[in-house]
Amino acid sequence: MIKLSFAGIRTRQELHRYLEEKLQVPQSEGESLDNIYDFLTMAAGKLHIIVEGITRNHGKQAGYLDGVIRMLRAAEAVTEGLTLEVREQMDADKEWLDNPAVVEQSCAYSRPVMLDMGDAPVPVSGQEGLSYRAEGMPCLRLRFANAADVQIEIGGVRYPFLETDKDIWTVDLPVDPGFYYVSLYVDGCLVLSPFLPIGYGCCRPINYLEVGPMEDFCLMREVPHGTVRHEYFTSTATGRTQTCICYVPPGYEKSGEDYPVLYLQHGFGENERGWIWQGKLNHIMDNLLAEKKAVPMLVVMADGMVITENEPGKLRLRQELFLEELTKDIIPFIEKNYRVKKDRQHRAMAGLSMGSMQTSMLIGKYPELFAWAGLFSGFLHNLVGEHPDNSHLEEIRKPEFSQNMNLLFRGMGRQDGFWKNFEEDDAFCRENHVACVRREYEGGHDWNVWRKCIRDFLPMLFQTSCSLADQRTGSDCQTTYME
Repeated sequence: MIKLSFAGIRTRQELHRYLEEKLQVPQSEGESLDNIYDFLTMAAGKLHIIVEGITRNHGKQAGYLDGVIRMLRAAEAVTEGLTLEVREQMDADKEWLDNPAVVEQSCAYSRPVMLDMGDAPVPVSGQEGLSYRAEGMPCLRLRFANAADVQIEIGGVRYPFLETDKDIWTVDLPVDPGFYYVSLYVDGCLVLSPFLPIGYGCCRPINYLEVGPMEDFCLMREVPHGTVRHEYFTSTATGRTQTCICYVPPGYEKSGEDYPVLYLQHGFGENERGWIWQGKLNHIMDNLLAEKKAVPMLVVMADGMVITENEPGKLRLRQELFLEELTKDIIPFIEKNYRVKKDRQHRAMAGLSMGSMQTSMLIGKYPELFAWAGLFSGFLHNLVGEHPDNSHLEEIRKPEFSQNMNLLFRGMGRQDGFWKNFEEDDAFCRENHVACVRREYEGGHDWNVWRKCIRDFLPMLFQTSCSLADQRTGSDCQTTYME
């Protein structure tokens, strides 16, 4: 028996030398695991390996350590006499596993469980979906009858499944905690699994994963909860009945007060549901209100993917129609049906990615409507189309724009593929003396960054004293005040 304890190991080189020493493998150059795998499969004999001291958040060598576990499991699978035992070492308590914010999705509040009408209990281990190995490695277990090849794509990388039992396919996912859109391919065909959460993204229903532990500010807590309402309104811009989602803060029904409003937009290929199911807006807002870090407000989310048949048989995204729809239909609908304040000082506009472009166009074209704005992974410039309309920038350039705006928030992940565009907007702000709060986060162009953007943006809204330098910065972002 050999016991491997990874507690206290800080570097990949240190980890590699430790493995060679404990497993009595001849030393090699570099940090490849091939020599260790070859040695175990050829010379192991009867050997029981115990692994402990590994956590889900195990530092900079995380990917390499995940690779060590996969290598040991692969060696065990093909080597007679070699057994592996990974002892439970997940560092945080696992209450987050069953937190409704982690489990709920657009079509179900609880995790799907396959049962029958009999009395016999069903083993948890037999259920399909996402689970975690003892060391915290995310693992998918899905049933695909008669399949020959199953793969999952995450962030442009494909991971092959292994058929570990008849029609049962599993894969370990060496990914960091966070939200991921995923695409499943069975024998080359894109499929949607009913045993993984389903949202709407990339212009279609799509599976996603919520790999834990989820950040605490997104979780459902024992606090007063607001309501999420589904409304229908008539769009004069399109001539159709459209829909929007409204977050209404706790206490609205009994207070008798009028509330400020944030109009909040999703990104390209998503819809009005994105900020609830993918963004966890309602839970973030509930938690901020309970901590008295935000002003109670309504949040209205509409479908910004306004698509029309531009010519027979051809569809086109019409951003200009969404601007018309928001200003002429949605705002009047909300102000007629809810107790809200109706002046620009109590009206905010924000959005992520494409929604940030819509926000920029709205605050530039209709400065009389909004005094607060947020651009998440966002752009002052419109990037949509071969010849984007950027006439709204003429208004934003004017000195009175910054004088009259209480807040212009700009946030972006450092690994975002649009970082160059963010820096171009930095230059625009400097050259034109556009005042803004600028924040950088670790991450890419995804919901993990956008959740942090909305978490930091909401406490700044509708404050009676708008001293932005006093706003909290948070430990996971860099803040710059540009004037």
